[in-house]
Amino acid sequence: MARDFAKAFYNSQTWKLRRAEILRLDHYTCHDCDGRANEVHHKIELTPDNINDIRIALGRDNLMSLCGECHKKRKAGRSDLPDGFCFDERGYVVPSTAPPGGSAKKF
Repeated sequence: MARDFAKAFYNSQTWKLRRAEILRLDHYTCHDCDGRANEVHHKIELTPDNINDIRIALGRDNLMSLCGECHKKRKAGRSDLPDGFCFDERGYVVPSTAPPGGSAKKF
């Protein structure tokens, strides 16, 4: 789930469009396992100090498409979600295979 300092960014139209573009450019393929990607990962984690750096927040070189499981593995230690679940772009817990806007429960 997005941390407080990043919530406005992740809810912005700019991020939503960039996220969709990255998924399209990557053919919805997970960078790590070649499965179906439904999330976009920042290689350099967003922090309060770098969130306004366009190269880090939106730059192609810092973004990669991942499936929910691989994204969770990359963020290990920051998520207590059970296997098979991930956060969607709105911060809701969904099955890793849920379609966008699918069934969700916010914790």
